Amino acid sequence: MNKMDEIMIRKYVTTDFEQLIEIAKTLPEWFTAGGIKHMSIDLRFQHGFVALNDSRIVGFLSFFVNESIARIGWMGVLSEFHHQGIGQKLVGRLISELKKVGIRELRVNTLGDSVEYEPYVRTRAFYRRIGFKDFQRIKQDNPECPELLILVKNIQ
Repeated sequence: MNKMDEIMIRKYVTTDFEQLIEIAKTLPEWFTAGGIKHMSIDLRFQHGFVALNDSRIVGFLSFFVNESIARIGWMGVLSEFHHQGIGQKLVGRLISELKKVGIRELRVNTLGDSVEYEPYVRTRAFYRRIGFKDFQRIKQDNPECPELLILVKNIQ
């Protein structure tokens, strides 16, 4: 049996939120204290999915839709499960659900290429590997994210 066959994806529910925040806290390279504070609020207003290994949540993805454009809000996978296709499986489930309702575009915001920070070099490579393209770069007055990169994937 393929290792990925053991990973199940389901919609997240309110009782999952504490576990999702705990996963984010184990990933300080990606999630600052401020980011976790925002995530604690955002997850309650976004929809999303969790990846389960047996009954343990090992990854999550949240999203929202505005003007028929879907946007990934937050995504995290426990470090011990990196490079096993879980992020790709979460995004794939999201795309499958979005297609059912006719949404044609998925976007994600991330730290721009002008910032040499290895964890986000990997993040950008992940999104580009699964078909996201550079859409827009925005210089910001934000020390945590001086350049915002918006990536887009057409899904229809």
